[in-house]
Amino acid sequence: MLRFYFYMIFTLSSAFACFNEACAQEVSKDQADLSVSVKTKDASSKDAKDGYILLNITGGEAPYTIDIHSQTSAYQRKESTGKLELKKLLPGSFIFIIVDNSKKMIQQSVTISSEN
Repeated sequence: MLRFYFYMIFTLSSAFACFNEACAQEVSKDQADLSVSVKTKDASSKDAKDGYILLNITGGEAPYTIDIHSQTSAYQRKESTGKLELKKLLPGSFIFIIVDNSKKMIQQSVTISSEN
C-alpha cells in the first residue's frame, strides 16, 4: 500500500509540472496590456462646438477598432496609429469601446463640459 501512495504523488506532481510548462507563455511588446490616456478641452459654452478629445491608445496590437457613442450618435473608426482626435464637440458624454487586433477590449467614458 505504501508503494502505491508514493507512485501517485510522483505521477501527479510530474503531470502538473508538464502542464505548467506547456502553459508558460512569453508576452511580447505588441501583446502588452491595452490602455488609453485621454486629454480633453471643455466647450466655451453649452451651445459652442469647440470641445476636444484626444485618445492615445497604447499596448495591445494595432489596428484598433473604436466604437464611439454619444447622446446623439454612434459610429465606428479604425485606427492604426493608436491616436484618435475629435474636434468641434458640443458638451456631452462620450463612451469609447476600443478593441485591438487580438480582441482585447477596454472602455473609456469622457465628459465634455461647458465653461459657462
